[in-house]
Amino acid sequence: MTIMTENISKVNEILEDFYKLFYKTEDMALKRGIKCLTHTELHLIEAIGEQSLTMNELADKIGITMGTATVAVSKLTEKGFIARVRSNSDRRKVYVSLTDKGSKALTYHNNYHKMIMSSITENIADKDLSHFIEIFELILGALEQKTDYFRPLTIVDFNVGEKVSIVEIKGTPIVQNYFAGHGIENFSIVEIMKTSSNENFVIKAPTGEIIELDILDAKNLIGIKAD
Repeated sequence: MTIMTENISKVNEILEDFYKLFYKTEDMALKRGIKCLTHTELHLIEAIGEQSLTMNELADKIGITMGTATVAVSKLTEKGFIARVRSNSDRRKVYVSLTDKGSKALTYHNNYHKMIMSSITENIADKDLSHFIEIFELILGALEQKTDYFRPLTIVDFNVGEKVSIVEIKGTPIVQNYFAGHGIENFSIVEIMKTSSNENFVIKAPTGEIIELDILDAKNLIGIKAD
């Protein structure tokens, strides 16, 4: 193993350990303060903040599909943390914003983060913190440049020859069962073979089977580049 490989492995290990501990402490805070929210719901509240966003804007901001965002927003609306308002100028657009209850949850969340970060950095020298910030900003910048690469898309948005890791299967249970019957489930990998016409889309399933799909059925498969 080269020094570069060892360093990458160590960075990955450190980040994983940090997130595990951070989410563990956040979970403890949720149990003490906002027991009815999950981590995902809390981060969705954080993404909305004091803004009023369309569903598309919200989904793009946190990098999830419209289907996932719709389900999460519906649950938060039922719990009273989010309000949905249809645009007067364009009835197709739905804006989401925080209710008073949602704003209080956001304040609690932000104050908790400040308290945690203050506590874990209080014994670290300013010069060491500055160096950490400098390095982490470089890592963050590199990650931001890769955002589009990791953004989930329908498989029809990928090029012939590309391999796609499926992250979501939309559609009715019948459609999902059809794909499952061909070995296509979440985290399985398919290869884009060709488009036989404007109406059809051809993929290679994980089993090696070549499947020709109606373009509308193909759009039910959401994925990211696998290599």
